Amino acid sequence: MSAGIRLHRALHSELDELAARGILSREQASKLKDRYPITPHGLGVLVTVFAAIGAVSALAGAGVLLQEHLIALWNFLKARVNWWLAAEGALLLAFVSLLLQGRKLKALRPRPLLGELFELAGAFALQGLTSVMAKHYSTGSDNWPALLGIDAALLLLLAYAVGNRLILWYALADLFFFFGAETGYVSGWGAYYLGMTYPVRFLGIGLLTLAAAWVHGALVRGRLASFSRVYAHYGLLLVNLSLWFLSLFGYFEDAIVHWKGTTGERLIFSALWAVVSAASLLAGAKTGLRLLRAYGLTFLIINLYTFYFQFVVLHSGEAWFVHLLLVGGSMLWLGYHMEKVKSAAIGDGS
Repeated sequence: MSAGIRLHRALHSELDELAARGILSREQASKLKDRYPITPHGLGVLVTVFAAIGAVSALAGAGVLLQEHLIALWNFLKARVNWWLAAEGALLLAFVSLLLQGRKLKALRPRPLLGELFELAGAFALQGLTSVMAKHYSTGSDNWPALLGIDAALLLLLAYAVGNRLILWYALADLFFFFGAETGYVSGWGAYYLGMTYPVRFLGIGLLTLAAAWVHGALVRGRLASFSRVYAHYGLLLVNLSLWFLSLFGYFEDAIVHWKGTTGERLIFSALWAVVSAASLLAGAKTGLRLLRAYGLTFLIINLYTFYFQFVVLHSGEAWFVHLLLVGGSMLWLGYHMEKVKSAAIGDGS
């Protein structure tokens, strides 16, 4: 007998005595005894191991016996089943089922996010369905970027139909990739996001998206009002990224990027970017929107470092040690200062 079992039996005796004295009830004593078993586990473990080995052996034997029959069944199905239609039907069924389940879960107030996740999974199934259909009925144009545009439109409609911000993000991501990929297709895969004046176009798209954010925030009520924040994030990101590229390369189009001789353009776009960041900070301070302050501060800092490397470091490489001290020291100070501000904000909130 092991020392553990002897100890458990001694505990059982003590529990019986406590129950006899009325300190514990018989039920309490029984529950405590269950935590300290006095029967050896070796036999149970051995039975489990033998059962597992037996199950594996039986499955292996069944697999060997059915191998020829399964191959024959696969050849039969392959010859008689239209797998394109089967895949399309399965994806359509998954799309409808996931949407219905998501709607059911969203009706339960404690689980709206879970319902939105089910709807997002349905959106994935919808894009999978369009991809399979495009492959099935392909005309040979190989214009798969256009499919991204179609998916973006379908997902946008779906997002509004079910009021799901996650699907809206998915639609906007497809829209972003569509712009770049379509540029590549039109240019013979010689240019992507940087071709065909795309930094400027993204700037325009970002401004339109910010207008959509304002409309949803000021005029729309109900479940679609929350779309305002999604559009604001997307628009601010596009505006700042496009101005960043323009401040790095200047204005260009048709993938003809010239860095030399664009100093004036890069200075103008850097200044414009700084104005946009400062305006975001002021608007955030006036309206109390943290989102505006966060984007304004983040990209203002990026703009300052971009400007410093382009117009200072590039023309004074011999002072690299000084630049290292300035860049490293300023980054350390920024990290310390932001952490201090964050701690102060947490303290005020408490």
